[in-house]
Amino acid sequence: MKKFILLCFFTTYIFAKPIISVSIPPLEYFVQKIAGTSVEIHTLLPDNADEHTFEPKPQSLLTLEKSKIYFTIGLEFERPMLNKFQSLFKQTKIINLNDNIPLIEKKHSHAHKGHELHSKDPHTWLDPILVKSQAKTIAKALIEQFPQNKKMYEENLTLFEKELDLINETIKTKLQDIKHNNFIVYHPSWSYFAKRYNLTQIPVEVDGKEPKPKALMNLIQIAKEKNIKVIFVQAGFAQNASALLAKELNANVVQINHLSKDWQNELLKSVNALENSLK
Repeated sequence: MKKFILLCFFTTYIFAKPIISVSIPPLEYFVQKIAGTSVEIHTLLPDNADEHTFEPKPQSLLTLEKSKIYFTIGLEFERPMLNKFQSLFKQTKIINLNDNIPLIEKKHSHAHKGHELHSKDPHTWLDPILVKSQAKTIAKALIEQFPQNKKMYEENLTLFEKELDLINETIKTKLQDIKHNNFIVYHPSWSYFAKRYNLTQIPVEVDGKEPKPKALMNLIQIAKEKNIKVIFVQAGFAQNASALLAKELNANVVQINHLSKDWQNELLKSVNALENSLK
């Protein structure tokens, strides 16, 4: 009996799938599209978590340590840890999927200091064309790590690229006849999407926080001038300002999820809401 148990243990150990870690659920979707069932995917950020304040749990970091690759996107919660990861997890290859993408500068208001700070906006995964670039990076890393699966990864990459092209064409078609191009979103995560499809996102958040009364009044005035009738909010984020805006503007509040693992369906759901509200 003991020999049987030991045999089961070693068989499980030998045939266990390699672990690939990713920072956010959409990256899990991308990796799965290319890797299929050849790897086990571990995601640091859980659903409906606030990317500004999230801290990975010890068990999650233990799994990350066992990972062959960690695909990062450079979100706020990751930045303080990346250097530590590189020194602590020497067996884990860390790959930033934004490294080959020209990033948009975002402004941070610091009125008490009399100036603005700039940093890079990491929310690239909501643009299907940029995802094609990320998919190539994922496939290249997987092929280098697991060359025995090269043919499968290349075939899956080709299929995924075709899907992304189709998604892009679908979005362009849906938004081609809209009369307005401004929309309000609580968390400013749609910069690259807006740039791709000639839209303008107007964020409620200011430096990751609810706006102060003066900023909120300015936002209400802008929304009235532009006749904005929809406000997009993210589950898990504070939404007091969004509720007040909706009341003042007689606008609908639509819940979207820029961090959904169900990336394609959630993106198209958001596009449908935009199409209906921007007519």
